[in-house]
Amino acid sequence: MKNNGEVISAFLDDEPFAPEDLVNALSEPAGRTLLIDLVMLRRVVQPAVPPSSMRAASPAPRVRWQVAAAAAALFVSLAGGYFAGHYRASPAFVEAPPATRVVQASPFVPPGGHQ
Repeated sequence: MKNNGEVISAFLDDEPFAPEDLVNALSEPAGRTLLIDLVMLRRVVQPAVPPSSMRAASPAPRVRWQVAAAAAALFVSLAGGYFAGHYRASPAFVEAPPATRVVQASPFVPPGGHQ
């Protein structure tokens, strides 16, 4: 390693380093001060609770079952609606009912009788 700061930084970042370099870096007061400063800086910068992207990626098993049950209920209701509509579309329901009243249309004549 080039200097004590790089050895201490590699130690804190879980990167490879030579143990004898770390011993040499921490044998000096400046190296120990740097280690304490970097540890305190990490405590300030890193959140106490990990972000949501670092938590478990898959949802809980209970949530999976709820989603599957909701999807099944949606499928059953759509299929039932389709078959109910298909049943109701028989020829008896497709024909229009007979007229009860016939309306005769006549041309519009504005008030005063002029067109």
